[in-house]
Amino acid sequence: MKKYILILFTAFQAFPSFSQKTITIAFYNVENLFDTINSKKTDDEDFTPKGKLKWDTEKYFNKLDHISKVIKELGGIDGPDVLGLSEIENKSVLKDLTSMPLLKPYNYNIVHFESPDERGIDVALIYKSKSLKLISSKAIRIDFPDDAKDRTRDLLLVSMKKDKKDTIYIIVNHFPSRSGGTEATEPKRVFVASKCRTILDSILSINYKSKIILMGDFNDEPTDKSIKEGLKCKFNKNEVSWNELYNPMMDLKAKGEGTIMFKKKLELIDQFMISEGLLSENSKIHYIPNSATIYNPEYLKETEEAFKGSPFRTFAGKKYLNGFSDHFPIYMKISY
Repeated sequence: MKKYILILFTAFQAFPSFSQKTITIAFYNVENLFDTINSKKTDDEDFTPKGKLKWDTEKYFNKLDHISKVIKELGGIDGPDVLGLSEIENKSVLKDLTSMPLLKPYNYNIVHFESPDERGIDVALIYKSKSLKLISSKAIRIDFPDDAKDRTRDLLLVSMKKDKKDTIYIIVNHFPSRSGGTEATEPKRVFVASKCRTILDSILSINYKSKIILMGDFNDEPTDKSIKEGLKCKFNKNEVSWNELYNPMMDLKAKGEGTIMFKKKLELIDQFMISEGLLSENSKIHYIPNSATIYNPEYLKETEEAFKGSPFRTFAGKKYLNGFSDHFPIYMKISY
């Protein structure tokens, strides 16, 4: 009898998460989720039936079907509680996405603002109201001081609550791309990081224990200037002070994992960053250590030898592949 009691006790020690209540937070760059309608305000002609990509209703709904399948699987079998998205054209495509048969049962609510991006792509957030209550949402415009004509995605700031527990702040990002060269475009990513840092500092000045999550496609890796210096990120959670962020993605980077393929090498540009207030396991709401994950099952990967292991995308140039996205999604879990 004593032997069996010891075995049970050891099992409970090994699996303490059985009693944990969790919230899944995810992010997905869905690679140009456009409708088929030509907008006069943006450069979206390619994604129309007469455009060079011949983007029609069948391709659009194939894309919605593919993306909804991935979302449903993020972090489990019931989809994430909160999902940040990038490369979304408008609120209409978000309504279509959340109405897909695989996602409709979850009654996702939408947070979206139109940004001034030239291509018409925005960031957005969807969430389950039964999991979290929306407190506020705001789009923060990015105006480059040295290039007034360049328009990019807004930052999306959302505050939410779980029951009567602490407020969780989420900032959804899509930093400027590396098109034109990594070094040449770095100053713009550093500038957006500084705008993001200003938001962080304003929140932390009110409560230095604020629970903040940054998520997004940063177009930079964990060790790049905009992330490590601009956002003040640390890779050891025990070294993070109240005005710094913990980047749990560095452990994945060290293992050679990534979210996009560039020149036959995986790069990790889709990331989470977490404030010090979410790191204490004694807190009512906290990040579950080692839960940050890149979701990359085999069906999301290219099988052709030349591109093997890279994300199975919708288009390769003008060639329609009927894939999912050129990014792998990511997710993490918090306990409450």
